[in-house]
Amino acid sequence: MRKYLAVALITLSLGGCAQLQTASTVFNAATKTYDNPVTKQELYQIEASLRIVSVALLTYRQQCLKDAVDVNCRANIEAIQPYTRQVEPLLVELRGFVRNDDKVNGIVVYKRLSNLYNSIVSTATARGVNVGV
Repeated sequence: MRKYLAVALITLSLGGCAQLQTASTVFNAATKTYDNPVTKQELYQIEASLRIVSVALLTYRQQCLKDAVDVNCRANIEAIQPYTRQVEPLLVELRGFVRNDDKVNGIVVYKRLSNLYNSIVSTATARGVNVGV
C-alpha cells in the first residue's frame, strides 16, 4: 500500500498534463464494464501514453547504439522489447473495436494495453531506464 501511495505522490509531484492523464488512464482501466465502454477519448489517451513511452525508449535505444548511456543498455532493451512489440497490434485491434462499437472486445483489449503499459513502465523503471513517466 505504501508503495502505491509513494508512486502516486511522486507522479503528482512531477506535475505535467501527460503524467496526470497517464495515471488516470491506467486507473480507468480497472473500471471498464460493458455499460462503461472504451470511448474515442480514452483510446486517444492510452495511445498518447504509449507514444510517450515509445519515444523515450527509442531515444534510449539510439543513445545505446552510440554508447552514450549505461553499460547494461542492450540487456535493458532486450528485457523491455517483448512488451513493446505487442503494443502496435493491440492498438490496431482497439481502434477497430472502438470504431465498430464492439464494447466487449474493446474492453478486453483496452485492459491488455493498460497492463502492457504498466509492464513496460515497471520493467523500465526497475532497470533504471527513464521513460518520461
